[in-house]
Amino acid sequence: MFKIIKICLIISFISISIIKANNTTQLLQNAKEYKPSTYYEPSNRGGYLGLSIGLIGISSLAAAGLLYIMPESVTKWDRDDINDIFNKWKKRTKQGPIVDSDELWLNYIAHPYFGALYYLQPRMAGFDWNVSALFSFVTSSFFWEYGIEGFAEIPSWQDIIITPAFGALLGEGFYQLIRYIQMNNNELFGSWWLGKSIIWILDPLGSLIYSTGLGEAFRIYNINDREKPQFISSPIILNRKGGFGLSLMVRF
Repeated sequence: MFKIIKICLIISFISISIIKANNTTQLLQNAKEYKPSTYYEPSNRGGYLGLSIGLIGISSLAAAGLLYIMPESVTKWDRDDINDIFNKWKKRTKQGPIVDSDELWLNYIAHPYFGALYYLQPRMAGFDWNVSALFSFVTSSFFWEYGIEGFAEIPSWQDIIITPAFGALLGEGFYQLIRYIQMNNNELFGSWWLGKSIIWILDPLGSLIYSTGLGEAFRIYNINDREKPQFISSPIILNRKGGFGLSLMVRF
């Protein structure tokens, strides 16, 4: 009777070992084929957004300088009036907002694009769409329209409404497309270069953070680039002394 029980136990352990071996082989194969996810999630939402705000400030000042050197027929800025900037700013902000006479491409293409850039910063940081829309409104209306641009012209109704409203809609579309490309190993239509180029066009500020190492310099990392620990056990094997062996591997 004891021999029969022993034989049954041996058969059971052999069966378990075969099943376990197949599972282990599959896990090890998956480990070899593992590629870190390119889906970007910052390790520090506040740090990411703070860095984005800094980049917005720097890029906005650069954009203001670029607009200053552009023809007045395009920007509608009077360079002579900009000399006494602080008094002019008080006067202009009190007069606004008004309906401006800017070209259609400025009001309905350029401004929504920049509104989308503002929207993307908290969205890529991990905040919800409503927080991102509010951020776009505050940044475009108060920081730009009543802030930097207020030194050169009277705040505009179109810019206050169209920039954050259309920018939020456009920005959410940008966000979904960026996430799609990232989840597809940064490829679009099978092309890595096309995928990365589109991401840079849609979100140049964010790309500076997560594609150049700038984020890592400020200790902001992509949490999806770090594997979670995975436990892989070997099959149960009979040893020569009548016992059983089991090994365990932890992958980090």
